[in-house]
Amino acid sequence: MCNSTKGHNYKRAFAFRFLVSPQDKPLKKILAISGGMVVCMVILMSLYGACEMAFHTGLWSQVPVMWVKNIPYNFIMALPFQFLIAGPLVRKLFRTLFPVES
Repeated sequence: MCNSTKGHNYKRAFAFRFLVSPQDKPLKKILAISGGMVVCMVILMSLYGACEMAFHTGLWSQVPVMWVKNIPYNFIMALPFQFLIAGPLVRKLFRTLFPVES
C-alpha cells in the first residue's frame, strides 16, 4: 500500500534508521513515525499558510517571518491531535477495514 511507494518511505526510513529498531515495542515505533510525520507536515503546512497569507495580502516579504512564527503554533496543535485523536482513530479504522490474517 502506501508504504511500498517511494514517496512515502522517507518518514519510515528516517524513523527506523535514527529513532527505533524493528525489534522495539510497537508503541515506540508508532510514536517515532507519527512524530516524524507531524514535524514534516508542520514545517510544510506552515510554509503553505504563510504563502497563502501573502497571496491574499500581497506581503510577500513577510513570508519567512510568518512561516517561522506559525511553526510553534501549528506544532502545539498538531502533535497532541495526532497522538491523541487522529492516530488512534485511523489505526482502529484501518485495522477494522484491513485485518491482519494470522
